Amino acid sequence: MSRLTTSRRRRRFRTVAATISAAALVALSGCSSAGAGGDTEYLVGFPALLSGPAAFAGVPITDGAKLAVKEINDSDYLGDGRTINLKIDDIKGDPAQAIALYQQYVADGASGVLCCGLSSEAGALAPMITQSKVPAIVTSAILDGLAEPPYVYRPVILPAEPDGIYDQFVDKVVPAEGIRTAVLVVTSDNDGMVGDAKVWKAALERNGVDVVRTINTSSADTNYTQAATEVQSLNPDTVVASMLGTPAALLSKSLRERDYDKRILTSYGVDSAELFQSSGGGLAGTLFAVPFQAGFTDNELATKFVESYQADYGKDPDMYGAQGYTAMWLIAEAIKEAGDKDPAKVAEALKNISSQDTVYGELAYQDGQASLSGTGAYLEWSADGTLVEWKG
Repeated sequence: MSRLTTSRRRRRFRTVAATISAAALVALSGCSSAGAGGDTEYLVGFPALLSGPAAFAGVPITDGAKLAVKEINDSDYLGDGRTINLKIDDIKGDPAQAIALYQQYVADGASGVLCCGLSSEAGALAPMITQSKVPAIVTSAILDGLAEPPYVYRPVILPAEPDGIYDQFVDKVVPAEGIRTAVLVVTSDNDGMVGDAKVWKAALERNGVDVVRTINTSSADTNYTQAATEVQSLNPDTVVASMLGTPAALLSKSLRERDYDKRILTSYGVDSAELFQSSGGGLAGTLFAVPFQAGFTDNELATKFVESYQADYGKDPDMYGAQGYTAMWLIAEAIKEAGDKDPAKVAEALKNISSQDTVYGELAYQDGQASLSGTGAYLEWSADGTLVEWKG
């Protein structure tokens, strides 16, 4: 399913704020993996986002991971009848619950963990992972500097990286659509969105766009009337939403209700039919770049993934489903290469992975972070709730 090559490059992890008690770390370091499920079953823990505001992403991430486990086990990918037991628990968006579950997975002898759907979860959990040394694969969090081999790996494509998806997207869309003015709306208490906003702003200004105002919002906001009214008074050529999927959908709804009918640019966080519905159609006219979309790919692995996902769940996978699927296959590759359920050996195997064939195409890993050569697809929500490819 994937191709491995060798790399031993590492980088210093820029530690995020989190406090882990000495007692907890001592307890974790003393745990053994020997008791997990017998000799042929490998435990992988997964503190998932199955309820709460982020469930629109967390549920398909989990579904993608479960599909990967089914394929891994049914094909005897690990060999000799060895299987993966994916232990899924709902953290309900609570980083403290993610920490408690991670501790439990370690105590239960997990070979690895899927984690970190949100940057807040990643910030709380990453220091514990690196100190307890049970490796984790990040499913979707975009917190800067998160990857730290050999214990934290991220197959998530970061659109904000230099010359990455956002830069290429803005360079293409702005001149094609004659955009001259913009308002930037940012979730200002989310480090990932603040970092992305800096990239958006620099790219816009590089293309001669006047960012007339930056409007800060909170991750707890559910009403964007004030922000939409402010945008309406400024009437920019575009609104750029540096926000997660749900806030971006709610902002779009408020903007359309105030007759703002111009272009909205945002991230692939809005690649969700559920969010289109919750926006009341407000996402129509919203344009985003995405590394994977079921209806716009000719990648052989992606085609097979879409067919299998449709068969199991009765619908197309979105970007989040692809993230869960890719993360699960990455930890499975490491387990297979390790040939052992000892998390230290799995971590060592992860360190030797420098590329992975995925539904996005071939990912290259440097210092535990994946990158993709290419721009992805540029997609726009149409009024009838379907996605269409933007042609420029």
